[in-house]
Amino acid sequence: MEYIIDGLNVIKTSFIKKYEVISLERGREFLIYILERYKRKHPYIEFTVVFDGYCQNFNLYTSRLMIIFSNEISADEKIREILENRKNKKEVFVVSDDREIQQFTRILGGNFLKVNEFLDIVYPVEKKGEVKKDKEIDYRFKLKIEKELEKFYGEKVEKNRGKDKENIRGRR
Repeated sequence: MEYIIDGLNVIKTSFIKKYEVISLERGREFLIYILERYKRKHPYIEFTVVFDGYCQNFNLYTSRLMIIFSNEISADEKIREILENRKNKKEVFVVSDDREIQQFTRILGGNFLKVNEFLDIVYPVEKKGEVKKDKEIDYRFKLKIEKELEKFYGEKVEKNRGKDKENIRGRR
């Protein structure tokens, strides 16, 4: 399985944008970090990341990912070239929110994923306010547990009250 990723589109349309505000290079580095982390756990998956333009001051080396700069042509055109040259297009997922890319991917027989769908796969983040559901315990067991706790803590509370009274008497 291979993912061909429109790098700038992923950065600009996701939470990674906050890193891009610092610099475009920071956004690229964070995207690469996410992909490398996922690749360590899933070595059989291939990632090809396509960025617009030329490689300027981008010093990150990675042997796990293929990073391509589109140079004179747009990243969209470069992604199309790459997809056209793939033999088994059914095993290729193009990642972008760009509708034009999604359309030509579909026409060429590939699959596409929207940016957030892709990031949910490679960098799942627990949603705020999402509460993990506790396991349900049979009602009969709940009653039995509650009675045992009452008995245990009831006896303990009574013992502690007795000790407190003795301590108070001893201080007088």
